[in-house]
Amino acid sequence: MFSIVTSTLRLAASRWPVLLALYLAGWLARYLVIEVAAVAGTTDALAAFLIMPVAILTRLASFIGMFLVLRAGMPAFGELAANGDDAIDRTGDSAGPSRRNIQDLFLASILPFFAFYAAWQFLQEDTLQYAASALAKINPFADVDTSAGVLNLQLSWASAAAIAVAFTGRYLLKRYSARLPRWTPILTVYLEAVWVYLTLFLISNYRADLASWVASRAATHWVADLRGTLGEFFAPLGLAWDAVAWAIGEAGALVLLPVAWLALAGIVYGRALSSTPLVLRVPQSRYADRVRTGYARVPAAVSRRVADVGSDFVSRWKPLANALTLIWRAGVVPMGIFVLAYTVLEASGAWLSFGATRLIGAHDLETWWMNVDGVLNFGIEVLLEPLRICLIAAGYDYCLRRLGERRLAAAAPAVPATA
Repeated sequence: MFSIVTSTLRLAASRWPVLLALYLAGWLARYLVIEVAAVAGTTDALAAFLIMPVAILTRLASFIGMFLVLRAGMPAFGELAANGDDAIDRTGDSAGPSRRNIQDLFLASILPFFAFYAAWQFLQEDTLQYAASALAKINPFADVDTSAGVLNLQLSWASAAAIAVAFTGRYLLKRYSARLPRWTPILTVYLEAVWVYLTLFLISNYRADLASWVASRAATHWVADLRGTLGEFFAPLGLAWDAVAWAIGEAGALVLLPVAWLALAGIVYGRALSSTPLVLRVPQSRYADRVRTGYARVPAAVSRRVADVGSDFVSRWKPLANALTLIWRAGVVPMGIFVLAYTVLEASGAWLSFGATRLIGAHDLETWWMNVDGVLNFGIEVLLEPLRICLIAAGYDYCLRRLGERRLAAAAPAVPATA
C-alpha cells in the first residue's frame, strides 16, 4: 500500500537528471513562445492568442516526455507491455513510439490537459506573463496607444471563425491523414490546441457574467431560501449544511488536482483499459421509434458524417473515462495515500520557501528580495517538479498492478469445495 511512496523515491533516484532536463526544456520553450506572442500582441490580440497554445503544448510535451522516460522503471507497466496486454498501447515497445502513436497521444491529451490547466489557474498565469511582457514592449511615446488591445479578445466573428476553422481543419486532417504528407500531424495537433485554447479562454473571460447570471436565477434563490429556512427551523441542520458545503469545497481542492494528474498519466501510458466501445442504449418507446424511423430517412452520406463526428467525440473522452475507471478500481485507501503524499509534496514548496527565507535572513526588500525571490521560488519548483511526476507515475503504476491482480484472480480456476 505504501509502495507508491517507495516507488516514487526509486524512480526519482534513477531518472532525476533526465526529468530535470525535460522540465527545464519545457519551461524554456514556454517562456520563449510567450515572448513571441507578446511581440505579436502589441499589434493584434488574436494573432497573439493563436501563438499562445504553442506555449501550453511545449509544457504538455515536456510532461509527456517525463512520463515516458519513467516507463522503464514501472514494473506493472513493463509486465503488462511484455505480455502483449491489449490494455497497453504499443508506445511502450523498445522500438519507441511511432509517429502515429505520438500524434494520437497528443490529440488525446490536449483537451483534458488544457481543461485542468485552465481550472487550476495555470492558464491565467500564462496570460498574465504574456500581458506583462507585451505591455513592456509597447512604446509609451507612440502616437497610438495599443495597450488596451493586448488582452482584448472577445467573442466576435473573427474569434468564432478561428475556432471553427481550427476545429474543422483538425477533423479533416485527421480523417484524411493517410493521404497527406508526413508533417501534417504537427498541424493537426496545433489546430486541436488552438480551438481548445480559444474556447477555454473565452469561457474564462465570460465566467463572471455566467456566475452573475446563475446567481440571479430563481433556483439559486430557492436554494438560498431553503438554507435560511432550515437554519431558522433547526439550527443544527444549518450548521450541517455549511459543514457539508465546506467539506465538498476543501475535498475538491485537495483531491481533484492529483486525480486529474493521474488521469493524464493514464492517457500517456497507453489509455489504460481495453474496454468495449461505448454504446448509447436508447430505451424502447414510441418516441424513440419515431426518431429511429426519421433518422433512417436521412441520406447515407449525411448519416456517415454524423457517425464520424460522433466517433470523434467519443474518442476524445474514452481514454479519460478509461483512466478514471482504472483509478477508481485501485482502491480508496491506496488512492488516499497517493492524495496525501501529493498534498504533502505540494505543501513542501511553501515550507522550503519559508525555511530558505529564514536561513538567508533579513535583507533589503528592493535591492535584495525583489531580485532573489523569483529565483528562489523557481529553484524550489525545479527541485520538486520531477519528484511530483515520479509520484504520479508511481501512483498510476500501482493502479496497473491492481488491474493485473484482478485479471489474474479472474483467470484462476475455481477451487472445488471439499466436503
